[in-house]
Amino acid sequence: MRVLRPIPSPSKPGRTRPHARAARARGQRQQRGAVVPKVAGYALLAFVLWLMVATLVEPLLSSQATRAVLQAPVGIVTSPINGVVTQMAVRSGHAVLPGTLVATVRNPTVSQEILTTLTTQRLGLQSQLAQLGNQYKSDNQEMRAIGQQAQVTRQASLAQTWDAWEIAQRQRDVAHSMVAEQENKVRTNEALLKEGAISEQVMNAAEAQLSTARAAAAVAEQAFAGQAQTVVSAGQGAFVGTGGNSLFQTLASRREALRNSTDRARQDGTAIYKQLRQISQLEEEERRRVEKLAAYEVKATQPGMVHTVLAPEGAYVTAGSSLVRVTDCSRIGVIAVFPARLAKRLSVGSKLDVKVAENVAVPARVEQLLPVASDALQSTYSVPFPYAEQGSIYAVARIESAEPPKSEDGSRQTLCVPGKVVSASLAKA
Repeated sequence: MRVLRPIPSPSKPGRTRPHARAARARGQRQQRGAVVPKVAGYALLAFVLWLMVATLVEPLLSSQATRAVLQAPVGIVTSPINGVVTQMAVRSGHAVLPGTLVATVRNPTVSQEILTTLTTQRLGLQSQLAQLGNQYKSDNQEMRAIGQQAQVTRQASLAQTWDAWEIAQRQRDVAHSMVAEQENKVRTNEALLKEGAISEQVMNAAEAQLSTARAAAAVAEQAFAGQAQTVVSAGQGAFVGTGGNSLFQTLASRREALRNSTDRARQDGTAIYKQLRQISQLEEEERRRVEKLAAYEVKATQPGMVHTVLAPEGAYVTAGSSLVRVTDCSRIGVIAVFPARLAKRLSVGSKLDVKVAENVAVPARVEQLLPVASDALQSTYSVPFPYAEQGSIYAVARIESAEPPKSEDGSRQTLCVPGKVVSASLAKA
């Protein structure tokens, strides 16, 4: 069957049919719609290429650590005694120096047995010293009084001795005069006897009187010599008197006994005083120890910054318990995690570039390389080590810069911020 189509009528010049314009518009829209998928495809391809470069190519060429944080060793301040923390003088973030008061731990039940014993010994020695002092003072006063009395007695005895010596001298002189008189009488009688003026009996009587006078003179001479020796002895301080129980001898003996007593008291007092000084010094040291233990002031032994307060005020602690963790800011460093592919390029002494802020970097030197970080090792640092994938290696590096770095505005950037995330990479040779 044949289908008859209508014959289009001829159009006028300069005019387009409506259906032709619509066809052209559809064609243009189809062309524009085909461009968008092409651009999207190109963009997807570019993203995939960038992702491949970033994840596969760039890491193979990079020497940067996957993770890095600032780190510093930490020290523990402990309590040496049992007790209650009555004062915590520092807080987290406080800077401390050696000798800075950290905390006060009070223990009112500290033993004072040694202090009590030393105090008792000191009081006993002081009592003995006081008794010796009183005895020495009394004996010394009595010795001075006896000395004065003995001096008076000695003076009187000397005077008496001189008087006796003078009497003996006069008696000797009289006896010698009598001898001389009797000798003259005997010579006269001898002359008279030759002339027959006297009898033989008278001559014999005169001679007998002469013998008597001579005997009396000898006795007087001997008494005078004895008194002279007594005077000499008395002048030399020897005993003088009329008998063995004389007052002077008694006083001299008593004074000698008192002198010996005072000498012994002086020696004993010197020894006790020396011992008392030693006991007093030990007592003072023990008292300071007891007071120190009763309210012990715990002080820092190294400089740093307080990281954590472990025992707040009011907490009971035992000897050796940790009170405060102190970060040693003088040994600030960095813990960097490097992938296994960089293990061959790392060694102790390797230099790292550590970027701590925008356009602010400091050098560091590797001190340790660790495949793993034990809990015991991490406990010696302020913060835990960053996570490391299997096969990675820890690089423990010490920052070599002595001063904090300057930022772009000229201000100093503090490095003592353990746990701060930074970037670290192997320094270029």
